[in-house]
Amino acid sequence: MTDMPLFQTTGGRRADRHAYAAEVQFRAGSRRAAVQVSDISTLGARISGVFLVHEGDHIYLKLPVIEAIPARVAWADSFEFGCEFDRPLSDVILAAITGANC
Repeated sequence: MTDMPLFQTTGGRRADRHAYAAEVQFRAGSRRAAVQVSDISTLGARISGVFLVHEGDHIYLKLPVIEAIPARVAWADSFEFGCEFDRPLSDVILAAITGANC
């Protein structure tokens, strides 16, 4: 087993992040919680305020205007983590969620 991270990057962001402060619903298996999203992109989001998760965990997020979306935990640090959506959000959906012109 290697110490390589599950999600590779090229040293920079793969998608622009948008500041986004909202409480959303989180589900991992049978565990559910309200969590805070602090930023979001078409590829993922930064989440805080939840019980411990681990890199590689499969989760669901219920964001405004769309059904719950599956994601994987890309990194975790105490009660904050970054997730990568299984399928990228379209720019139109991201704009509808954030109210921004993406």
